[in-house]
Parts: sequence; structure tokens; C-alpha cells
Amino acid sequence: MNQHHRRWLLAPVRQWRTRRLMAQHGPSLAYSTAWALITLATAPREVAFVQQSIRESDEPGEAGLCFDDWTELTDQEREHRRRWLSRHDRSPIQMLEIPEELLKTTGLRVNDWGEPDPQP
Repeated sequence: MNQHHRRWLLAPVRQWRTRRLMAQHGPSLAYSTAWALITLATAPREVAFVQQSIRESDEPGEAGLCFDDWTELTDQEREHRRRWLSRHDRSPIQMLEIPEELLKTTGLRVNDWGEPDPQP
């Protein structure tokens, strides 16, 4: 049984939250990153588990928070983000309220929305 199926059997609520975060954030959020974020937000004592998962993944890079460039997004994605921000005032990842220091400690690199481009 692969890791994805094992996760669904062992923690279906966490998997549901992971999929929901991916849908809210958009196509730039990888499954493994979304899963790690949800795990850190809902079960912060599982930091060692998240660290091991990140070490096993093939996503090298500097840990911490980085931001998208809105000029490189499609019109549809920009509109999706504007609507979300007008309703919630912050991105789905920011709503999780995970400290950036924790992201760095675990080795997780997160690509968040950043500041919206000015409206034309």
C-alpha cells in the first residue's frame, strides 16, 4: 500500500482538510506541502513526523515562506484570489496561523499568495 492510501486510511479528516486547503489555495500548492501544513496546524506535536516526511520528499529548497508573483498568474487565478481576499482578508495558508519559524524548523518551503497586484 502506498503512502497516500495509508494516510487516507489512518487519518481521513486530515486528508479531507488537506484536499480542501489545496482547493482553496489553488494549483500552486503541492499535496505533500498541504498535508504538512494541515498536520502542523492540527497536530503540532507531530513535528518530527512532518520533518521525516519532508526529508523523504524530493522537494529541496530553502525552508520558510516565499510568495507568488501575481503577474505570472492566469486571469482566472488572480480573480479567485481577489475574491478570497475580499471575503477573508488573508490567504488560506495564513489562516492556518503557523509561525514561519516552525516552517523553517521542519524544513518546509511554502509558496503563499503574497500581495495582490494593483487593480487596473
